[in-house]
Amino acid sequence: MSIAEVAPPEANPDAWMGFDRIEPERFTNEAVLKAELARVFGRSWLYACPERDVANPGDAYPFNVGPDPLVVVRGDDGVVRAFHNVCRHRGRQLITRPRNVKSFYCWFHGFDWHLDGTVRDIPDKACFAHYTNEEDLALPPLQCTVWQGLVWVNMDPSAPPLLDFLGPLVEQLSAYKLEEYRLAEDLLVEWECNWKIGADAFQEGYHGPVTHPQLQFFLEDGDDMPMHLYDLHSRGLYQIGAPCTRLPAEDRVKAHPMLKQMAAGVGVDADQYEGRLDEMRLAMQKGRRRVLTEAGCDVSALTDEQMTDDFHYFVFPNITLNMFAERFSIFRYMPHPTDPAKMTFWLQRFERVGKDAQGGKRVETTYGSGPDFRFDNEVYNQDAANVPWVQKGVASRSFKGMLFNTQERRLRHFYFNLDRYLADRPPW
Repeated sequence: MSIAEVAPPEANPDAWMGFDRIEPERFTNEAVLKAELARVFGRSWLYACPERDVANPGDAYPFNVGPDPLVVVRGDDGVVRAFHNVCRHRGRQLITRPRNVKSFYCWFHGFDWHLDGTVRDIPDKACFAHYTNEEDLALPPLQCTVWQGLVWVNMDPSAPPLLDFLGPLVEQLSAYKLEEYRLAEDLLVEWECNWKIGADAFQEGYHGPVTHPQLQFFLEDGDDMPMHLYDLHSRGLYQIGAPCTRLPAEDRVKAHPMLKQMAAGVGVDADQYEGRLDEMRLAMQKGRRRVLTEAGCDVSALTDEQMTDDFHYFVFPNITLNMFAERFSIFRYMPHPTDPAKMTFWLQRFERVGKDAQGGKRVETTYGSGPDFRFDNEVYNQDAANVPWVQKGVASRSFKGMLFNTQERRLRHFYFNLDRYLADRPPW
C-alpha cells in the first residue's frame, strides 16, 4: 500500500498512516503471502507457548509458522532454547508432537542432536566424506526469550531483543503478573480466510452493534472508545460492567441477566443498583479486587478499571491479547503455508490462580475446522461466521479495497506497520 497525500495534521492527527484502500490482492495473492511469511513472520517476535509446556529438562514443544517447523525445548542445563525443527540430513521434521525427549533424534536415518542443538551422533559418519562439518550440521537456533511465563521466538538473528520489540507493552502487561495465570483452554480452528482478515475482526469495535448486539448490555463500544497506537502495537479499552450508551435510556435502568451474573460472581447484587448501573460497575471493581486478593493473587499494580474492563492489545504481527484481572486470552492468526485464503485461529485462554500457576495437568488441545465448529463463547461463533464471507467478497472483481473509519484506526495502524516490514523497513 502506497501512502497517499495526507491531510494537515490538525484535520486528522492520524494522517501519517495514509488513507488509501487496502488492495484486495493482499488477501488473495500467493506472492503476497510468501513475502509476509519471509519479511514479517520471519523477522518478528512470535509467541510460541506457555513456559509450563517446557517446564522440565527435555520437554519439547513443536509448532509451525507457515512452512517453517520450529521447536522450543528446555535443555539439560535448564535453559529454554528454540530451533528450526528439521533434520540437517534429509529434512525430516524431528519433533512431531509435544513430549519429553533425551535428544533430537531423527527417526528416518538416526541423526541425533543434543538439546543445545549440537551434533550428538551421525551414523556411519565416515561415509559422508567432506559433508560432516559438525558446526554446519548443528540445528539452526532461533532467538528465544521467556517473559512473564510465556516463550517467544524470532527467526531473525539480527532482530532486537523481545523487550525492545514490545516497547511500552512491557510495563503495561507486567502489571498483570502473567505468571500467575494457568492455561485453561487450547484451541486451533481452521478458517477459510486470509490471516489478516482473521486479525482484522478483532481489532475494532465498529462491528459490535451488528455482529455482537448482546454485548451492549454490559459493554461500552461507543465511537469514542479509547485507543492507543504505539510504534508497532496498539490497545483499545472496552469498558465492561454497565450497559452501552448506544442503548435507549429504558434499557439502561435494570441489569440484563448477563450483567446480573457478572455482578453476582464478585458478590454484587445488581437489584440494589437499579437506575444507577454505572455505580454498580464501581462496586464490581471492588468486588473483583477482593475476590482475587483473597485467592492469593497480587493485583496491587492494577487499576480499578482493570478489575472489570477488557484492555485489548494487538501485538504485531498476529496476536490479540484480551487482558482481564482474573483471566486473559491469546488469539493467534496463523497463516497457511501456501494458501492465502486459509488460516488457523489459535486461541489460548488463561485463568488466574495465583503463585501456584505452574502446577496441575495441562489441558488437552482441541482442533476444529470451519464456521460449523462451535466455540463455547458465542462471540467467537459470530466472528467465525463473518470471516469466510469477507474472503469471498474481497475476491470479487468489483471490490476496490478495504476502507477504514476512525473507529477502525487500529487496522490502519496494522497495515501501516505491515508495509514497513514488506518494504524491508522494519523499525530497527
